[in-house]
Amino acid sequence: MALKKILHIIPTTDFGGITTMIVDIWTNTNKSLYHFDFVSFNKGQYHEMITQQGSKIFYEKYITEQGPLAYIRNIYRILKQQQYDAVHDHTGYRAVFTLLAARLAGVPCRVLHSHTNVAEEWNNKVILTLLKKLSVFNATKLIACSRKAGEFCFDKKPFEVIANPIELQKIECLSLEEKRRMKEELAIQDGDLVLGHIGRFVPVKNHSFLIELAAKLKQQGIPIKLFLVGDGPLEQDIQLLVQQKNVEECVRFLGQRTDILKLLQLFDKFLLPSQYEGFGIVLLEAQVCGTPAIVSSTLPREVDLNMGLLHYLDLNGEMDSWIQAIVTKNVKVDHQMICDSIKWKGLDAETITNKLCAVYI
Repeated sequence: MALKKILHIIPTTDFGGITTMIVDIWTNTNKSLYHFDFVSFNKGQYHEMITQQGSKIFYEKYITEQGPLAYIRNIYRILKQQQYDAVHDHTGYRAVFTLLAARLAGVPCRVLHSHTNVAEEWNNKVILTLLKKLSVFNATKLIACSRKAGEFCFDKKPFEVIANPIELQKIECLSLEEKRRMKEELAIQDGDLVLGHIGRFVPVKNHSFLIELAAKLKQQGIPIKLFLVGDGPLEQDIQLLVQQKNVEECVRFLGQRTDILKLLQLFDKFLLPSQYEGFGIVLLEAQVCGTPAIVSSTLPREVDLNMGLLHYLDLNGEMDSWIQAIVTKNVKVDHQMICDSIKWKGLDAETITNKLCAVYI
């Protein structure tokens, strides 16, 4: 088979679910058969890693900044100059302009990939419906990371579910000495109940709920440390809420971190009270680290490895149910059970890579 060139459209080259997924897939792809390049809108910490693997990254201004016509013209020019066999857009219903440019450029395989099941920033349902219909119209193949994400973006059109993979080779079990050193670095005391959350400070991640939880746990005399990993536009608002709730000694802001898989192994419980998630790759990472997670009931079930580590709870129910789940001890799972579950669910990087690359044939 001749080398196939694919252009991926991703929101950022910084750490995040979509970019991490594509990097994991690119790492496992047969480079003699497939070549990935990228269009992105923000330069981030994956930039060097991607370019070192021989990929080009074309950075574009947001469509709202340069206008749709200028964006279409720029993408069309890239496609004509580079002669891609496929364009794979990971921006969901926003993909219409990329896919239109690809159609005009004569790209035969145009993949629309939905990674979310809610349009958080869109209140105009008429425009949203139009964007989705036009994106689907200009695509030749439809993919979603979960059933809910596909039904949201593609309506009644048939689509294929290809879940986000987990790269087992990235998991390094912490030694007792490493755990001791990290606990010392993070000022974790013996007897502390260590809770963690990883995600951008944006409304959908529901950080305010976490702070309310921390305040209630403190009121009940439960010694906790809640670590918030990530950054984002609402970070200062949440810091202010921490002060208002008088839980400064319980809550730590860690910012962007590269040692996510090590931190997950320190947490007694991982908390994800998101209002929605397209898939929730961080939940796969938590389970692979053997860390129990308490998550909102709106999240997709495809991410559950069925090892008893995920506990789904209603955000609109009693907060006491969350507290009870936090203080309840979970059954330990061994590494072999984790590996077997990943393979059985078909969520290992090799299986997902083969599924995705088959789309381009």
